Amino acid sequence: MRLRLTIAYDGTPFRGWQSQPGGRTIQDILEAAAATILTQPVSIHGSGRTDAGVHADGQVAHFDVPDSCRMDPAAWLRALNVHLPPEIRIMAAAATSPAFHSRFDAIGKTYRYHLWNAPVLPPLMHNRAWHVPHTLDLSLLESATRLLTGTHDFAAFAAFRGDPRSDADTIRTIHSASLSTSGPDLSLTWSGNGFLYRMVRLLTGAAIRVATGRASLAWLESLLLNPAALKNHHLAPAAGLSLISVAYPSDLEHHLPASGLPGHHIS
Repeated sequence: MRLRLTIAYDGTPFRGWQSQPGGRTIQDILEAAAATILTQPVSIHGSGRTDAGVHADGQVAHFDVPDSCRMDPAAWLRALNVHLPPEIRIMAAAATSPAFHSRFDAIGKTYRYHLWNAPVLPPLMHNRAWHVPHTLDLSLLESATRLLTGTHDFAAFAAFRGDPRSDADTIRTIHSASLSTSGPDLSLTWSGNGFLYRMVRLLTGAAIRVATGRASLAWLESLLLNPAALKNHHLAPAAGLSLISVAYPSDLEHHLPASGLPGHHIS
């Protein structure tokens, strides 16, 4: 059985998703929990990496359960959560097609970036939001997000993991970018067909730069028009970012009913 997991986590105490030698990562901890249950090594594949300090509401991963194991998805959800720290939770588990791959079949992702725009950051917002005490022009912020929507070469909004070839194709489509506000509580939601390394944090950092009046919309547009010549270096902190959901083709959604909490199925 190939088991598909929907995972939520507080990324604050971890070194990101991707397994690292001697590193305390989400993938390492999940694989250790599954290995404890099965008493054998397990490889868990995620939809993509999240950086150290980045959170998730709807990360998706999969792994193969050997035929000798008779646990159903609901039992797996309970067993994994027993063996995981409270900062990581399996929100849903479902049997899926043996051909399903959480990374290679993904056709889109949605991220949300949380900001707090007031002189003082409440303690409970620590590690949950970027504290921006400066005055923000929300109309300029919305204009910036509209400018960044669509299909562009986003090379100016990408970092590289030591190998520039790893993100050689820098064309991406942002389907929507929306701003929500509730007093000082702001969030930017980015949905697209894929995101380059640190792209959401660089997009957010650039948009806030414009909204504070420290850069212009013309500067932002120049980054899109001259991606090979210009680079944005305004990186928003990791703590404000959450992976909300991962999208898959509809034919891959016809797996067995998910077991877990309602309202956490990926669409």
